Amino acid sequence: MRLFPRLSVLQYDLINMSLMLTEIAEQPAALERTIAQERVKIAKLGNILKTRDIHLIVLVARGSSDNAALFGRYLLEITTGIPVSLSAPSVHTIYNADLRLDHALVVGVSQSGEGEDINRVLEHARASDAYTVGITNEPGSSMTRIVDETLLTHGGKERSVAATKTFTGQMLLFYMLATELAVKSVPFKYEAIPEFVAQALEQRPAILELVQRYVFMENCVVVGRGLAYANAYELALKLMETCYVVAERFSSADFLHGPLAMVERHFPVILFAPPGVMLPGVKSLIERLRELHADTLAITSDLEAAGMCTRSIVMPREIDEFLAPIPYIVPGQLFAALLAEAKGLNPDSPRSLSKVTRTL
Repeated sequence: MRLFPRLSVLQYDLINMSLMLTEIAEQPAALERTIAQERVKIAKLGNILKTRDIHLIVLVARGSSDNAALFGRYLLEITTGIPVSLSAPSVHTIYNADLRLDHALVVGVSQSGEGEDINRVLEHARASDAYTVGITNEPGSSMTRIVDETLLTHGGKERSVAATKTFTGQMLLFYMLATELAVKSVPFKYEAIPEFVAQALEQRPAILELVQRYVFMENCVVVGRGLAYANAYELALKLMETCYVVAERFSSADFLHGPLAMVERHFPVILFAPPGVMLPGVKSLIERLRELHADTLAITSDLEAAGMCTRSIVMPREIDEFLAPIPYIVPGQLFAALLAEAKGLNPDSPRSLSKVTRTL
């Protein structure tokens, strides 16, 4: 197993680098640590859960963690055959509803482990006889004292307000959990992900040049589908919170059901187009956008899709559909951080935001 230096294999100019860019570069090492330190625990957790006759998995999160949970929903349903629901915290915290969760696994996802609404849902779930798991980056957080088991993203302290390494760490833990709960062998080896992320980081010089063309962008659409759907949500969130760009996000299917009408000449559309079963549909959308003369930017390994777009970020072809979500979000993170700097903004301190957001 490859051991990555703390700031990745790339030799960045660390003197003027934002915290966000520094933490993006730390991801290969953070992911390696998470695999090494959580693998045995998750294997034991898988054995426990197989004895509990789990009929439902409920994921509860906010912000970037909610986007990681959206990815987890797709991955867990595909691999385990168990229905997965994304919780509406206000059902518990405002409406005080009592849910029947005795055959449920409820997973809370929170970078800080201090989200009051997330923790309230976990408390209610445990009182309703659900088995509860917390996914967090903070081993001493309130969440860890509520749940039956804690899974940690070993990212080290995340100082930038915009989550990067904790987001990919959360996604990785869903890969590891899915591997243990799957009804048959999973079609992926998550151990390859840190190396793929290191390769994705090598796109930074090309993305630095690319963002100069988007300095005046105020609105855009981000598109992804299937396992890449959560990537669209996460990149849109990053653009909103660091660049103040109004970024809508859609699946490629939903985008054709109405929102396509807002596309005019040069309207920017960013598309995740990894290999796999969703690629033909995304390429059909790209063709329609080309007819409308939209400004299209694809993150893809498919050279035909890249050639159909105005611009592209070309990913390694050996990254398959199931392993694409984590390495494919890395160019998106770099794009947001570098675009913020090109706009003269500080990506580490978005206005009106703080690292820990407390809601009920």
